[in-house]
Amino acid sequence: MTDAPSPANSAFAAMFRRTDVTEHQDRSLSSRWAFGMLGTISQGLVRFLYSVLIGRFLGPIVLANVNSGISLALLLSLLWPTSSGQAATRYVAEFRGAEKLEQARAVATYLGRRVLVSGVLLALVTVLASYFILHLGLWTSIGSGALLLGFAGWSYARGVQYGAGLIVRASLWDTAGSLLAIVLLLGVLFFRAEPLLLLPLSIGYGAYAVICWPRRSGEPLAKEVRATVNKFVTYGVLGTLSSTGMLQLAMIWANFVGTKVDTGHFAAALSLATPATMVARTFSQVLFPSMAEATGRNDAASLRRQTDVATRGMFIVMTGVFGTLALASPLVMLVLYGPSFSEADTLLAILLVAVLFTTLPIAAVNRLNSMGLHGARGVSLTAAGGLLLALLLWAVLGPPLGVLGIAIGYLCVVTATSAVPILWAWRLDDQRWLGMVVRVIVGLSIAIGAFIAFRSFNAAPILHAGSAILFAVAWFGINWREIVRLKKFARPRASS
Repeated sequence: MTDAPSPANSAFAAMFRRTDVTEHQDRSLSSRWAFGMLGTISQGLVRFLYSVLIGRFLGPIVLANVNSGISLALLLSLLWPTSSGQAATRYVAEFRGAEKLEQARAVATYLGRRVLVSGVLLALVTVLASYFILHLGLWTSIGSGALLLGFAGWSYARGVQYGAGLIVRASLWDTAGSLLAIVLLLGVLFFRAEPLLLLPLSIGYGAYAVICWPRRSGEPLAKEVRATVNKFVTYGVLGTLSSTGMLQLAMIWANFVGTKVDTGHFAAALSLATPATMVARTFSQVLFPSMAEATGRNDAASLRRQTDVATRGMFIVMTGVFGTLALASPLVMLVLYGPSFSEADTLLAILLVAVLFTTLPIAAVNRLNSMGLHGARGVSLTAAGGLLLALLLWAVLGPPLGVLGIAIGYLCVVTATSAVPILWAWRLDDQRWLGMVVRVIVGLSIAIGAFIAFRSFNAAPILHAGSAILFAVAWFGINWREIVRLKKFARPRASS
């Protein structure tokens, strides 16, 4: 008699199966988000340790070059591969919700082919742009191209898994890829092989893509579906290039308005502010297929409920976290990067508040994208207008203020563009968010005022940390009843 395999062994064996979008998953939304957070934390930790280790051991100039190569690769990946991953999440989930499993597999296969072709072409462009425009050196430029190819495959494969609800498997491979990248980075630093600094990150993403690439479908994708998917990806390119891409473009723009040391300071601040965008992205990837499935079922009540609960949670949690970190930014920068990066604390505070505003409309954007092309078009055009405004502000503020002007311009733009999808979803579903929005505005005003006051008196970093603790206690204390209510409300609804 053969013993039944244990759950742990079954989960381990499942990691090595080829991804199949027709598999059944029955985890609740909250459970999926918890597992998704595991993968996100590991990915954010890699990006964070990359910058901290390089900045600590090799200095701001090398950090500026490496992060510029990373930003260029991630920026160009937005031209098709990243949006293809988002499309995979949406349409795989929607076809599963409509119980059209073979079409779910067919759309994943179609998008995978497009990602391979676009990834190779964009990788070549990345190498040339890194070498001839950013002057990063031959091996760093090649590493930037390899990073784009690996990141493109990772974005697509992860998007398919999230659309299929295979989030446990995705998070486990995220963690494994992250550990591999960090071990390889430590080896590169130990042997002082500076030209190979981008290789560990490229291998980490690439290994995930190869292992988690989904099974091919023998069924062709319907012509009208292909047209719809391509339009969705096109609008997604415009939207992500103008929103997520703006952050990467800010890093690249910093190369042209400041010295290498200034750019290194900007890179350090950016490295501490951006990991939270990965948290928001994972929340979006978990929430979006759930909304897409609700769209497939024509369940308007579920869409409204998910948007409300998720938006309230993001407003309360993210405001508390980012407000606290912004107030403590001088101490955070001193501890993690050392005194040579002390001038970057103001940049960090500004970028933290800016990134906060990019996370607040996550649920609203997903709600609008779940409407189909009409919603995706509106989100994309809003983001495109924000990008044009950012370029204008950077052109005006960059020459007199340097990298500080880049940070201020970015904050102004994301504050404006985040309001549009929130107001649209607010009106669309007749939500009751006024009290929540007022609390956030008052809380952020107090935090910003306190930071400016401490900076004007050149207060010690420990005093900044004290004000951060007071803000966190006050904010979560004021909103505690709302947090408890959201927990009670979300659990049973998410499972259903």
